[in-house]
Amino acid sequence: VPARREAQKLRFGQWLLNAINSGSYRGLRWIDSAHTIFRVPWKHNARKDITSSDLEVFKVGGMSVASRDGPHVPLPAPPGLGKGQWAWKTNFRCALSSTHLFKLEQDHSKRGDDPHKVF
Repeated sequence: VPARREAQKLRFGQWLLNAINSGSYRGLRWIDSAHTIFRVPWKHNARKDITSSDLEVFKVGGMSVASRDGPHVPLPAPPGLGKGQWAWKTNFRCALSSTHLFKLEQDHSKRGDDPHKVF
């Protein structure tokens, strides 16, 4: 089972790096030129101004990427994650934490004009 967990960790970590590099998610981006620090938009689900685009990154796996099979092949979601809008951010946060690849550097999730976290 530990080997399987390692594979899952690598899958989510690689998915996230691909997602950041893709530029497909509003607000998910590198904030340094060395590509070692990134930000994730982190708007609370109860906010009245939340939109579906604010939740896209948390769906985990909805991204399309270029590959040898064609220009837009869906990247599969890592296994073992729950489903539904209310589970997306929890699943994302748990997967992010369980990889041990990323460390929360700054939490600006309560910032009214631009809620986000920096890893």
